[in-house]
Amino acid sequence: MSNRTSFQNKNKRLSAPPFKRLNFTLAFLFAFLFVISAQCVALTVHPAWLQESLEKADKLNDKNPLLALEFTQNLLNQHHNELTPSAKAALFSRLAEYQFDLADLEKSLQHIEQFYALSPDLTSHDGISLLLTHGGVLDELGKTKDAMALFLQAEKNAKATENKKLLGESYSFIANSYSNSHNDSEAIKYYHQAYLHLKELGDGLALAYLKIQMSRSYSYMYDNDKAISLAKEAIHYFNQHKYYFDELFAHNTQAQNYMAMKELDSAINSYQRVIELSKKEGQESLIDVGYLGLAKAYHQKNQNVKARHYFALYQEVHINSKSVVTQIDDLILSALIAFSGKNIALAQDNIKQVETLLSTLEKKKGISWHSQILDLKTDIAVFNQDYQSAYQYQKKSHELFRSYQNTEREKLRSKYKVMFDTDQALLQNQVLERDKLLDKAALENAAQQQKLQVLLISAISVFSIGLSFFIYRQRKTSKILHKLANTDALTELANRRYTFIYAESMLAQAKKYQQNFAIIIFDVDHFKKINDTYGHPAGDIALKDIALIANEYVRNNDILGRIGGEEFLVILPNTSSKQAYEIAERIRKAIEIKDIMLGDKVVHISASFGISHLAKNQPNFNQIFHEADVALYKAKNSGRNCISLAS
Repeated sequence: MSNRTSFQNKNKRLSAPPFKRLNFTLAFLFAFLFVISAQCVALTVHPAWLQESLEKADKLNDKNPLLALEFTQNLLNQHHNELTPSAKAALFSRLAEYQFDLADLEKSLQHIEQFYALSPDLTSHDGISLLLTHGGVLDELGKTKDAMALFLQAEKNAKATENKKLLGESYSFIANSYSNSHNDSEAIKYYHQAYLHLKELGDGLALAYLKIQMSRSYSYMYDNDKAISLAKEAIHYFNQHKYYFDELFAHNTQAQNYMAMKELDSAINSYQRVIELSKKEGQESLIDVGYLGLAKAYHQKNQNVKARHYFALYQEVHINSKSVVTQIDDLILSALIAFSGKNIALAQDNIKQVETLLSTLEKKKGISWHSQILDLKTDIAVFNQDYQSAYQYQKKSHELFRSYQNTEREKLRSKYKVMFDTDQALLQNQVLERDKLLDKAALENAAQQQKLQVLLISAISVFSIGLSFFIYRQRKTSKILHKLANTDALTELANRRYTFIYAESMLAQAKKYQQNFAIIIFDVDHFKKINDTYGHPAGDIALKDIALIANEYVRNNDILGRIGGEEFLVILPNTSSKQAYEIAERIRKAIEIKDIMLGDKVVHISASFGISHLAKNQPNFNQIFHEADVALYKAKNSGRNCISLAS
């Protein structure tokens, strides 16, 4: 089964300011293509000729679902009278899937009903595949709860029949549904489970589909470098194996990643590639995706003439969709373009239609669209000089933002708990390694003592010399072990363990004597690009230079530590948030103006900073650290090379 999923998913989340970034268009749901193996189809045995035909249909679907649809429909028409119910069910399952891939939800539902009418075995390969397709259609129609029930049933049936391929595919559908509902932390968890299954099965094409899906989720979580990297890997795989239909979808996802990053020219280039591939594949019915993307990109560039031009082209070739989310997305863009052209009547009519459609969705799923509508209403009210209404609309938008922000804090808390647990496991392994070194040192100590006893028996003078040597050796060993246990090997700063221990100690002192206490977390901007461009040894040089720069602005009682790859933490006892900000600004400026030599190249690097301080509502260091990390997260999303204070 192919879980490439429909073109209906092409525009669910729109690029927007930090909060509205969850509005990015969900370009499409690529999923995996699992070729049916004998082990996975043990419950459904078809005649040899039919099994060969089904496998051919699956291979055609690898290249283009339109070819697979035509082949399967002809197969059904030619052999309809001689097919058994299970054979017909297999064909209906595939027809429903291919129609879903091509965004024809109405015909897909017709084939789904024909499948159920045959009373099929839902634990068979075809039955599980159909459950996933049915769930995908319902998810497109905004029926998230019903869709999730089908996905979970498919997961249960796949586990019961030990069908690893479809189990991995079930995880992918579940992850996509969570992503559509803005629960990207949960989506990543299920994508990870799907990834483990695919790695075990060695399915390269399915991995490429999965990378596209994960690219979107990483983009929604603001990890742009990871999102771009995954999409490029998928595009390379599809192009190398001549899967141009799938490459078209992948470029669409990459374009949306660029839209989210405000790299609009790169997004336009990717959408142009979508149009080129649509023509190359003879799939000009899919060219509307490129036109729609260009309309959005040019609208964001305030090039309204071009935006209207491409939106008009989109409307000419686009077939009206049954998908609620696609209808909403199109109407919102139409309203935005109408407003930019001062066509207030059309914009208001579009808004009314959107509000009617939003009433059919769960509020959680439509939160980003609600926010866009409120902002557009605000702009229209200001245009009409109705400032009282504008104020009320903006107030509602801010309330929605705060509600969303509280939800996101819970997700972040869960995310950072996972990260903390991982760090704890790594730290435990490091402690075990250091324990081995200590044991080795203890054995050396015992050997030295034995030698000393021999020397004592030989002569008192030799004993004195030996004792002196032993004491010197012990002190030296102790210093080495102490440094090993508390120092980062690369930068020679305090390591994560020692920095956190020192922080806990200083925080306890601050609470006891009612003193100020603050911390700074800073992270090197675009560090992955440095490693990719100049190599990891150059990246190490850059980290050493940054450590030396920052250390110049740290006071005697402060501690500067390296707590991650390119992440640093400054502990500031008896320091207010204002003083911490001044220190952070000095470090930021010093890093920004520093000429760093990487080979024969002069490179300029910047960093983003998050600051938090001790407050009444922060019971422990973990909370202060979390607040600073969230502030860093905001600084990253505010353009980098800046400082953000925890609220």
